[in-house]
Amino acid sequence: MPPDTALTQDHAGSLLCRLLVFHPEVVDIRILGQTDMPGGIISYSLGVILPGGRELYIDVEDAPSVTGTPAGSRDDTPR
Repeated sequence: MPPDTALTQDHAGSLLCRLLVFHPEVVDIRILGQTDMPGGIISYSLGVILPGGRELYIDVEDAPSVTGTPAGSRDDTPR
């Protein structure tokens, strides 16, 4: 992937934040951390603040796609 394309690609953390930020019960979102894992996987830790101060912790991994393999048919996909 060319470097300029890599900069414009969404990662799982930003995509999830954009989905959650418009939910009526989400007060705030905190990005708590990012970890580079083997195999090109990046793990993002998010804190989602709900009304009353309750906080949900969410970990989401952004893994490289398997080119030419339809979603849900990869060998590592739980069935």
